[in-house]
Amino acid sequence: VVGKIQLISRLPWRPCFMAGGLLFTLAVFLLAWSFATFPGDEETLERLQEIQTGWLDAAALGVAKLGWVPVSTVLMAITVASLFVLRRRADALVVALSGIPIGLGILLKDLVGRARPEYFITSSPPDGLSFPSGHSVFAMLFGGLLIVLAEELPVSTPIRRGLQTVLAFLILGVGASRVYLCVHWPSDVVG
Repeated sequence: VVGKIQLISRLPWRPCFMAGGLLFTLAVFLLAWSFATFPGDEETLERLQEIQTGWLDAAALGVAKLGWVPVSTVLMAITVASLFVLRRRADALVVALSGIPIGLGILLKDLVGRARPEYFITSSPPDGLSFPSGHSVFAMLFGGLLIVLAEELPVSTPIRRGLQTVLAFLILGVGASRVYLCVHWPSDVVG
């Protein structure tokens, strides 16, 4: 037993964490492909409909615009250009390459083929399929990269942590807005 514990403690945690994350993601995609909704999806949308107000509608629509393709493309291009000008070419390349998994998420929607909820409150019905939420994929990848990049900003630690906290809340806000607006199931955002 001691030998097994020592072997486990010597395993590099990052590759194990990455492999576990990929397996979990695959499992979620297979479940989304197999089931129209996950447990709790419909109940969550019904509860959100009970708390909808004009100011929350406006806030959700505003935050959701961050994941709209023209806006997200401009945000990524500005970030890549800024990093390039600052001679952080490797970081610029990583941000540019993050467009690949974002694009894959959009392509995977056709493979999964999950329908959107019918409750949406936006002025025009959303087009396309539901799983995974493209807005959430963008927010998580791009926002996550910004959180990592903010770690190297030449500012005080409280300012850096404040910026990282704001970015984390924006990531959560984009995902929550998609569910609040009833254009995605909660499991689409988690996926």
